[in-house]
Amino acid sequence: MNEITPPATFPYQPISPARRKRKQVLGAAGTVLGLAAGAFLGKWAVHAALGGPEDAGRYKLVPPASFQGLALQESGPRVDAIKQGQGTPKKGTTPVAVVYADPSGTAQLVVSGAAGTFTDDDPGAALTRGLHDMGVNGAVTEDSGAPAGGAMRCGTVPVGAEQLTMCMWADHSSLVTVTVPVENKPVALDALAAQTRALRGAMEVPAGS
Repeated sequence: MNEITPPATFPYQPISPARRKRKQVLGAAGTVLGLAAGAFLGKWAVHAALGGPEDAGRYKLVPPASFQGLALQESGPRVDAIKQGQGTPKKGTTPVAVVYADPSGTAQLVVSGAAGTFTDDDPGAALTRGLHDMGVNGAVTEDSGAPAGGAMRCGTVPVGAEQLTMCMWADHSSLVTVTVPVENKPVALDALAAQTRALRGAMEVPAGS
């Protein structure tokens, strides 16, 4: 949700501790998501020009305008925080940073990642190592079941005093992190995994389409 800044003619109003904490958590979560994608892209982008599997770069990422009753948001403070965490786009990749919100405008899913031509031999192993490096306890292997192949992993990473549940998929065309906003009610890993699998099926389309 966008926060409205009062015009300069309004008297100064200090930010409440609760509001300040929410902004700090939002920014921290956005940075975590951006860095999560960036850490893996830093490796995979290096190999993008070295040739590889014939399916490398076969798909692109096109976030649908709506998903399971949620509306696409491509701008706003949360999206800005994710982009800041992602940093400068890696050469040969197309970054994605979007939010899916309910009819009230409240974010329900946060998506960060990139499309490109990747050649990693074992995306699943790379995801598991990366998630554990981020502090995830007991990363869960999930069958992505997508035509693009690759792998999906889910886990929960600490963000301050909160817990951020996330799923990541990776293949030879994309790397994407999906999570529920850290300030929302926690969701079960299998529930987020099901949403992530469905979103991947809607979002990852043939590059020539």
